[in-house]
Formats: sequence, C-alpha cells, structure tokens
Amino acid sequence: MSQPGLAYESRGARPCAGWQEFRQEERAGYPLNAAIYQTWLVGYLSGIVAGSGMDFLAGTDNESVFRMVDDYCDDNLRMNLAAAGTHVARSLMQQKGIVNLPTLP
Repeated sequence: MSQPGLAYESRGARPCAGWQEFRQEERAGYPLNAAIYQTWLVGYLSGIVAGSGMDFLAGTDNESVFRMVDDYCDDNLRMNLAAAGTHVARSLMQQKGIVNLPTLP
C-alpha cells in the first residue's frame, strides 16, 4: 500500500495505444495479445481492491471494465493502463457510492 506523497512505479503498465491495437485484433478474431493486456489490467484492479478493502469490482463484469478502458484510452492515447485502471477504479467507486476514496496512484 502506498503512503501519501510517495511516488512509485506501476510495473508492466502498457500504453493505451497498444490496448487499442490489441482490442482491434481481438475483434478481428485474434485475442491473444488483448488477453495479455486484459489479464494485467484485471490484476491491477484486483490489487487496488485488495489494498483498499473496497470491492468496487463486485457486480461489474470484465467486458464492462474493458469498455471503460476503451473509452479512456480513446481520449487519452498517451497514457498507460495503470492510469486507465485508476480511472476505472475511481469511476466505479463513485458509481457504487463508495465514500472515503483511498489515495490511488
């Protein structure tokens, strides 16, 4: 768990441009590369759930999460999956009325 004011690195976070490319491949019937990115993202979000104790993923299927990342990456091409995942986490917490949001990366 991070401490306020301390910077840390999200290891393995790939760029949004790669996410978009591999999601297009997935839609064309070639899912392997997308699955690698998706697995990383689900692990990242699960880590936020575990670290915060706030299960914002409950009741939300992975495909809905992936569509949220699609939308984020469409608007933020230069960002990476850690930023997209953090955006998804915050959005889901707000949608589900989770208060006292933890400090996220």
